[in-house]
Amino acid sequence: MKQKTIHILSFIFFLFLTSRGLLVAQSPDPYELIDSLKNKLEQIYDYSADIEIEVDVDFINMPVKHAKIFYKQPDKIKFKSDEFIMLPKKGFNNQLMTILNEPYNAIYIGEEVMNNRKQHILKIIPLGKKPRVVLATWWIDQKTFLLTKTESNTRDEGTFNVEFDYEGNSILPAEMRFSFEIENINIPMKFIGKAAGVDKEKLNSEGPKAGKVYIRFTNYQLNQKIEDDFFNEEIPE
Repeated sequence: MKQKTIHILSFIFFLFLTSRGLLVAQSPDPYELIDSLKNKLEQIYDYSADIEIEVDVDFINMPVKHAKIFYKQPDKIKFKSDEFIMLPKKGFNNQLMTILNEPYNAIYIGEEVMNNRKQHILKIIPLGKKPRVVLATWWIDQKTFLLTKTESNTRDEGTFNVEFDYEGNSILPAEMRFSFEIENINIPMKFIGKAAGVDKEKLNSEGPKAGKVYIRFTNYQLNQKIEDDFFNEEIPE
């Protein structure tokens, strides 16, 4: 009787392990999802596009700006514009590849429906030495394996979200929407232009400041074999 009881308990334990294995197997491997995303991004050797930038910040009154952006793997970027003296490159640079080219841990969190499309949700923990982003959450479309949203917690610059909209079968976004909230903000006037109005009282007030930046892309030109020297031209101060 005792031996029969042991066999029954062993069978129950086996079923428990098997059921746990099935549950684990049903969760996608986060590293495989990231590989699928990287494969998409690595199809883009370089590109150029016209961009429209709209700033929605409480203390800045700035008209919509226009520029042309040039990008080349892994991190070369350049802007041309008659409306800006200079454009900040943070947020435009390939933050995703910057994270993925360093050691990191990835955790599968679950699923979520956004705009009637199912998304995988991953937590990314960069392991490099003093990474700019200390924790990121990525939403990856289950059909296209493209990013639809990121949330980045940075070491020194607060938290910001980026949402991506795509048109047709493009692997490059038609629009990016940056949402941010930071404690200490410093925006040099050369980044926003003399035509912008700044409420200095609100700018210098204490507490976190929130805002949004909309970047719309048109007239993409992909994989034109842009020369490295093109990015080495000095930008006038």
